[in-house]
Order: sequence, then structure tokens, then C-alpha cells
Amino acid sequence: MLNVVIVGAGDVGSYIASMLSKEGHNVILIDQDSKRLEEVSSKIDVGVKKGTGTDWQLLDDLLDLSPDFFISLTQNDEINLTACSIAKNLGYPKTVARVTDDRYLNRSRLDFERVFDTDYFIGPEILVANEIQKYVLSRGSLAVETFAHGAVQLRTIKVPPLWNQADVPIRNLVLPKDMIIGLIKRKGEPVIFPHGDDTIKAGDEVTCIGATEEIAEIDRFFEMPMKNISSALLIGGTRTAFNLAKMLEKQEVAIRLIEKSFERCAYLADALPNTTVINQDGTNLDFLRSEKVENCDLVVSCSRRDETNLLASLVAKEAGAKQVALILSNADYHKIALDLGLSYAVSPRLATANRLLSLILSSRVTTCMSLYENEAEVIELQVSLGSKIVGIPISELGPLLPQDFLIAVIQNRGRIMIARGDRILSPGDSVIVVTNPRHVTEFQKVF
Repeated sequence: MLNVVIVGAGDVGSYIASMLSKEGHNVILIDQDSKRLEEVSSKIDVGVKKGTGTDWQLLDDLLDLSPDFFISLTQNDEINLTACSIAKNLGYPKTVARVTDDRYLNRSRLDFERVFDTDYFIGPEILVANEIQKYVLSRGSLAVETFAHGAVQLRTIKVPPLWNQADVPIRNLVLPKDMIIGLIKRKGEPVIFPHGDDTIKAGDEVTCIGATEEIAEIDRFFEMPMKNISSALLIGGTRTAFNLAKMLEKQEVAIRLIEKSFERCAYLADALPNTTVINQDGTNLDFLRSEKVENCDLVVSCSRRDETNLLASLVAKEAGAKQVALILSNADYHKIALDLGLSYAVSPRLATANRLLSLILSSRVTTCMSLYENEAEVIELQVSLGSKIVGIPISELGPLLPQDFLIAVIQNRGRIMIARGDRILSPGDSVIVVTNPRHVTEFQKVF
């Protein structure tokens, strides 16, 4: 169990606090807005303190709680950096600062983590750009993550309407050899942690985990169209759009970027030599039609406002865009976006949360990924020498495990193995499990 101090009860801060609280960790949330603190504390089991992250006396008082992590997640970079610097000098073991200006992540001249005495920087704009790049590289998967140093991959896809094996029990599916179905998300229903009798239906979101080379067979198995993305239209000249354009330029994707501000366009045109920058309104239907977006492989709405991104995405779809991705901070809008036929929505909050969770639990787990607003987590654990489950076949562990917990993949001395019933865990194995978050702390002790 960890003790964590979080500064900033905004969207990201309260979400992280909720995730950690559900897993049994102790969380203190600091914010100046007493009304916001009252609202958060009424919904989740966390301690709250009215104040600022730069109040050294408040931070000093909280040292009595023996905090393991100090995380500053306000919207202001300077406050976050100052707060972390104060906390580190007071004796907090680990500090994490959220930074929106990606210049702090550039180490070509200065190592800003060392300058501000901060252990980790979190850049939501770069994390979101990375998520969209994964979507591009994985031919439209809804989620992509790698484990075991790249040897294992997770991909979430949406099952096509005409898939010919719908309603076949999973135990009867002839899956690629080193792949397992880890989760099923059905519209309007809770996440399913699948077992042999469960079935997959058309329209389901299915999360597959397995050896990276086998996961490449998902497109064939689910009979999905296999079209590479070679052109993209970005709406909004934000830092996220800038970072994404730089990434896609390296993949030789032809990029057009639309931005209303002439001054911002001038900057982007100079900074992105291989991107066509257009000074125009990305929500203008006639303009998008004139740009022939129906011939573009992907449109991404990257403005700072969810409402603008939703509007721009719907206008692009009306103009004929085949695949539309957008950035949405508000989780309530995600379901709306998918119901409206938009291809992919990425959340800065969730991308930041996954990175933070991985950092916070790094001493106990190697990688951690949250899915479906923390209804499920995928974690990579190392089996310790003193683990209680060493030497026991997984089939014998089954009756002792909850229904919403699944051992998916084992990496033993470099070999990737699906966790079938006759497999036996050994000390040093890397194990990838899919679980309800409420079991995370419990099973870290077991492994």
C-alpha cells in the first residue's frame, strides 16, 4: 500500500486519486477550491487538504504521513515544477510534475528534471500524440500497448459487422497460437473478463494479448480491412497536433494541418517543413469538401476544447472522411463519439493516468495500463522467489482466482507462452494479467 500526495483536484488529478483509492492506496488531494475538494471527497475515499502545492509548511506537515510519491497535476507548469522542487527538498522520495510545454522535455541543452529536482515529467500532449501514432501504425486499433520489452503486445479492435464467427464460444475459436482474448466490451454492458463459454459478437470491442508477431494476425482473424494510413488531416494547431505531425512526418505520412490563427500557422509552417499548413476554420463544411477529405485516410481533431473537436469531427465525417479520430478529455463524451460513428477517441486524462500509474507502481509492476475508465487493468508482474503460486499448475489456481482476473501471458527466459492450464509459474517469470482494479494490491502480494 502506497501513500500518495496529489496537487490539483482537476480532471486528471481526481481521476488518478480515484484509481489509486480503488486499489487500496492512501491518497491526499490538495487544491485551493474547497467546493471541488468537497465534491471529489463525496465520491471517492481520499483525504483532502485546502491549499497550494507551493505552500512548503503544508507539504512539511504531510511528511508525517510518510508519503511515497508527490504528484503535481495543476494546469500551470511553473506551479507544478516549483511544488515538486519544494517537495523534493523537504524529503519526499519521488516527485512527478505535469508539464504542458514540451520544451521542458527537450534535453538538448538542459536536463530540466535535474534543474527542478524532479524525478519524472509527464507531458499529456506528447502522450496523446503517441496514442494517436499507435492508432495510425496499428491500422486503426482502439488501443495498443507493449509489454515484456516489446515481445508481447496488446491490441483492442472493434469486431466488424459481418465477422463469420460471431457467437461461437471462445473455447471453440481457432485463435493464433500465441494469442488470448483478454477482455470483451459490449455496448451498454460492463466489461467482460472472458472464459471459455463466452462469445464474441459483431460490434464488440475485443482486447487481444499475445506474442507481438501473432498479434499481427488480428486483422486476418477478425476479417478486418488492412489499409495503411498514408495521409492525414489535422484540425487545430495545438501542441498535440504539432507533436503528432512531427511523429507522422517520420513515418512518411502526407500531412495537412488546419489552424484558424494566422500567427500560429506561421510558426507551424516554419517548424514543420514537411507538413502543409492551412490558415482556415476546420469546422467549415464547404472548405473541408473543397479539400477532398474523402480521399484522406485519417482526420484528427486536435483542438483544446472537446466541443470543438466533436463538431469538427462530425463536420469532417459529413464531408466524407472515412476515419475520424479526436481528442476528448471528458469521459462522458467518449460513448457519444463512438455512437456517432467516429472511429477513435483518445483521452489526455487516461493517457496521463496510465503513465502515472506505471511510474507509481514501478517498484512492484513493470507496466500498467487502465482500460474503460478503470473498469479493467492490464499489468505486468514479476514472479518473486517467495511467491505462493510458484510450481502450481494454473489450472489448479483457477478455482482460487476471482472471475474478473485472468493470467494471460507468461514470459519465461525470453519465451512467450499463453497461460494455459498446464503452465507452471517459476521465479523470475514475467506475467501479464488482466484484472479488475480492486484485485491489484492483493495480487501484487501473491506474485
